[in-house]
Amino acid sequence: MISQIYVFIGATMAVSLLSPLFPYKRYPYVASLLFGALAAYFFFVYRYSSPGIFIMDNLTLAAVEASLIASAILAPMYVLYSKRGSVVVSLIAAGVLANFVLSSTINPLIALSGWGALSVSSYALAAIAKDRESMGNSIKYAFMGGISFQFLLLALILIYSFTGFTYLAELGRYGEPIFLGAALLFVAIGFKVGVVPFHMWLPEVYGKSDARAVSALSSIMKIGPLVLIYRLLLFTVSLLGIVGTYLRYMNFLVIIGVVLSIVTMTWGNVAAVVQDDVQKILAYSSISQVGYMLMAITTAVASVIYGVSGYLAIIGLIAFLFSYSAAKAGAFAYVGGLKDRSLEDIRGGSSSDQLGSGMFTVSLLSLLGLPPLLGFWAKLFVFMAAANPAIVVFYIGPVPWFTIVGVVNSVISAFYYLRILQSIYGQGEGKAQLKGLRFTIMASAVLLIVGGLLVPLIY
Repeated sequence: MISQIYVFIGATMAVSLLSPLFPYKRYPYVASLLFGALAAYFFFVYRYSSPGIFIMDNLTLAAVEASLIASAILAPMYVLYSKRGSVVVSLIAAGVLANFVLSSTINPLIALSGWGALSVSSYALAAIAKDRESMGNSIKYAFMGGISFQFLLLALILIYSFTGFTYLAELGRYGEPIFLGAALLFVAIGFKVGVVPFHMWLPEVYGKSDARAVSALSSIMKIGPLVLIYRLLLFTVSLLGIVGTYLRYMNFLVIIGVVLSIVTMTWGNVAAVVQDDVQKILAYSSISQVGYMLMAITTAVASVIYGVSGYLAIIGLIAFLFSYSAAKAGAFAYVGGLKDRSLEDIRGGSSSDQLGSGMFTVSLLSLLGLPPLLGFWAKLFVFMAAANPAIVVFYIGPVPWFTIVGVVNSVISAFYYLRILQSIYGQGEGKAQLKGLRFTIMASAVLLIVGGLLVPLIY
């Protein structure tokens, strides 16, 4: 296991260190090959291990692979940034490494280091275009990130004050501070990934910053924190034990997850419906997608509490990590090629690049959850897991209300995804300038199609 960690850390650092050896017009393509080679290496040599400082399991593998694959398909696009392309690739490499750290640990000090790396790389990416809008949004992003970091520190101080330990595995006999600390960490990560009501920064950063930079922000920089949410909640439940007075704490954690999931997916979808700017629609869509992933996380934790298998929920979360990262990479890359981004101005945009627009359509339909694309299987697994009758909190009588809420939200999302497609394929003079962007758009669509066809064969 240690050798895997050393290889991964060394390889991600090498992606940044090799940039002076290649011309800036070629380096993004070299970086793409390096990310792809590292993804293949990690997949074939990956070894599972019991929990320690780093937890090497299916979720860690999924987080790393989703990050590397998204990085591989995004990197060639940043040749458009000229000499800043190598900087973008280095920031992405730092984010990938941070995702590995965050997705594979429950040690607060190790998680803190990963959090810092992810935060700095995210703020820099938001400002990489150096235009007034991007710089201002980066400052807003950093400000909200500072608030989330304060919640993180407060949680760690609370745990240390009651226990004096720095490793969570030793804290089993301290129920109340563990619960409160986990709740505060949950809030902090909610700020990081855009969970409502901690999402205030996201519509501005994702909706107005340079869309090419947002491709990386939305597809890569959320993966590690989402897995960390699951690990912290599951770890808290395992420490509290499903007995005695601590049962109310575990049920309360599930209720928090359910409420945040419903509010996040509903607010994201409803807000997206009333937008007229394509990039703003995709920004609010990102919020709603986090709600579905939070639904998977909450269902997996509830499965442990109620003593049933959480296999479907975990598979759904893994499928979401891949489908969300690929679809958002392609969707925002396409938007980066639109000069005017209102639904009226892009009308007829497909006429300038039918193939690119077709691949963009695949990304939107995967986010919608249309079969047989990968996004369909992600939602199906999560909805099926939430419909387990043994998890009584998700039922009102015989009605699986939590699943129904998720399905209704998917129907709502169809309105704004179809509005975008109606404009793109309508009659008009809109144009999509996709030079330098086609590889990312097409590769993401191919991944969503091939992944969707392979899922039934694997599971």
